[in-house]
Amino acid sequence: MKQTDPAIEPAQQTWAAGDFPRMGVELAIVGEQLCESVPVHAGDRVLDVGTASGNTAISAARRRAIVTGVDLVPALLEHARKRAHAEGFEIDFREGNAMALEFADASFDVVMSTFGAIFAPDPYKTSAEMARVCRPGGKIAMANWPADSMLGKLFRLLARYSAPGSRVDAPLEWGDETILTDRLGPYVRDLRVQRWAVRFRALSAERWVEFMRAYFGPAIEAFQHSNSPESQKALADEMEALMLEHNCAQNGTVIGNSEYLEAVGTRRE
Repeated sequence: MKQTDPAIEPAQQTWAAGDFPRMGVELAIVGEQLCESVPVHAGDRVLDVGTASGNTAISAARRRAIVTGVDLVPALLEHARKRAHAEGFEIDFREGNAMALEFADASFDVVMSTFGAIFAPDPYKTSAEMARVCRPGGKIAMANWPADSMLGKLFRLLARYSAPGSRVDAPLEWGDETILTDRLGPYVRDLRVQRWAVRFRALSAERWVEFMRAYFGPAIEAFQHSNSPESQKALADEMEALMLEHNCAQNGTVIGNSEYLEAVGTRRE
């Protein structure tokens, strides 16, 4: 169903820019880990909120779950369908708004999101909707970027170079354990929060910046807004420095280590 809520239009435009699946492949391991932490069982009805190119939905399907994935961007959903088909999975990918999920109450055993639901403009509506469609005793699980991680710092950096009011760094609030507990606490018990890490690889810090500038929506928009050569060079230089700050490679390439917050809770009865 086509989404017409004006509140979500900026996010649709951001994630339709570039080619997110090229970056998203490095995040696939996060969905795998989240499915293990829940854990997802065969036959579970699973909803992946903000599925993008389908990483976490496909991870759940690998565990023999019955999977639905929702996202704002039709092009990303089409990419996810192709990936699922190539692996032989029947996943119900559909256009949807995390703040107004079009499912009945208690439709799913597991509701999860890896770096997806955090971008919805109203976090409290998002929390309430994820909880509403999860059955009592089911699991709600998220992977979120904290502000002190490499990706958290990247979003804060891009926010400084982006259009005023764009709130590029707002999703990082989900990576604050106190705020996360405030948002999910009314709906879940036994909330388990831990840190994991994911790594981003490139031949050099400069090549990583070129890659992100070409394919990552928030970076594309930041460079477009910072349209003077001086401003764009300053942004690129800061991004290179960020990668080098978090680089853990020892062979002349770069591996940017970025921690993330994983949260798994049980839906209250």
